[in-house]
This record gives sequence, structure tokens and C-alpha cells, in this order.
Amino acid sequence: MCMSSIPFFKEIIIMAFVCDFCGYRNSEIKEGGGISDRAKKITVNVDNTDMLSRDIFKSDTSKFTIKEIEFDMEAGSLGSVYTTIEGLLVKLIDELDAANPFGKGDSAMDHKFIDFLNTLREFKDGKKPFTLILDDPNDNCFVYNPKAPAADPKIQIEEYERTEEQNDELGITFMNVEQQE
Repeated sequence: MCMSSIPFFKEIIIMAFVCDFCGYRNSEIKEGGGISDRAKKITVNVDNTDMLSRDIFKSDTSKFTIKEIEFDMEAGSLGSVYTTIEGLLVKLIDELDAANPFGKGDSAMDHKFIDFLNTLREFKDGKKPFTLILDDPNDNCFVYNPKAPAADPKIQIEEYERTEEQNDELGITFMNVEQQE
């Protein structure tokens, strides 16, 4: 376990585990620090292959959307991951392809799911532009900006007030932060 800091973002905690007996491996990345006052939505226009190599951190409290195919993956799915945009797509494709029975056996005759995966692969290979949206009520997502601290025209960042439902999901509503004497 170690702590690291991402420039122009915040601290993260990297945890890795390897079992010497069976060889099982696991790694997790968690956001460090406290709960942010506001939520954040990051919209990235991925319109060339250079954008695919941008580092991103998707927290486990973040949902992500690919606008062009009306795809939403809710918070908690895929966990926290520090990777590139391409790496996030690879992880998504692997997860959907391996864990989903709709592209195998008799179900392979219905091409909707296969076409969906192929579209994701075209995005991953830079053959089609797309819009990636990370929406995190806890403001724990990050997309690398090579122009930082100046704004990047490929990235739009919107901070907003969390809804009551988001506060409930994060456990903030009933959190007691008063000092005990």
C-alpha cells in the first residue's frame, strides 16, 4: 500500500495484493483526502488517437457515459481505476465480453450486442470520435490536461451542487461531524 499524488488533482492510495500460495493478484486505487463540497462532471471530446493515451482516474463513486451510443455505466462498476482512456475502454470491453452471455452461443445470432462491442472497439482504436463523460458526486475523477493549469479545449469541467439522493448514496446526509467532548 502506498500513497501518491496526481499533479493538479489530489492524493490517491494504491493497494496491491499477491498471494504467494495461489498466485491471486489484486490491485485497487482509492481516492485520498476528504469529501469534496461539490460534485464534478468532466466531458472529454476524444476525436484523435492522441486523446486515447490521456491518463484518467475514474473513482468508484463515478458513473461514466459514452454519449454517441447512449451508454451509461453506473457508479461502482469497474471500481476505481487509474489508466488511459483507451485502457478504460479495454477494461469495459473485456468486462462486457467475458461476463455477458449475449454474444455467445445462440445469442450470437442477435447482432445488436456484437455491433455494440464492435463500436466500442472502433472507439478504442481511434476509428470513431466519441464523447466520454465522467460524473462524480464526490469529485474524485481526473483527466490529464497537458496544458495545466490552463484550460484544455478538449475537456469541459463542470462543478455542481450534489442532489439529496447523491448525498444519501455517499453517506453524507446523516454523517455526524460534531466534536465529542
